[in-house]
Amino acid sequence: ATPAAAADSTGSGTFARKGKTSISVTFKDVYAFRADDERWGPVTVVIFSDSPLDKKGMTAALRKERSWGAVRGSYNYLAKMAHAKLEIREDGSVRGFYLYSQGSNIDMDGGKIAVKVNTAKRVEGSYSYDGKMFDDVYKLDLRFATDLADVGAGPPVKN
Repeated sequence: ATPAAAADSTGSGTFARKGKTSISVTFKDVYAFRADDERWGPVTVVIFSDSPLDKKGMTAALRKERSWGAVRGSYNYLAKMAHAKLEIREDGSVRGFYLYSQGSNIDMDGGKIAVKVNTAKRVEGSYSYDGKMFDDVYKLDLRFATDLADVGAGPPVKN
């Protein structure tokens, strides 16, 4: 049986980089799951995309592979779309933010996070960044409220 995707899900936001190479992305879909980070322990992984996500397929891949790599990469669910990955620690702080778009891979530290809910079943909050890194100006504004995917019993999903 194909696992059910998250029932209640809203996620949106924008990312812009202005400088030597400018990028602009509008996020329209969101997906989240719990994972285990080797260094930081349990994290909630929130995925944003500029296109509709195959949430049922992603959940099935995570159940089978038990790894974040099952849904990303040049051959997987996120291959042909701009997407971002926000990792939230159990205490509500940001573990990392990564953007993959237009041939660029960007990771950012800092920013402001406001987590309202971060449980084994749901995550809600916002994340923003407005500042300069190197010679580029970055602006990020994300909003999310989604049930976490049910990745089933078994070993933790590796981040």
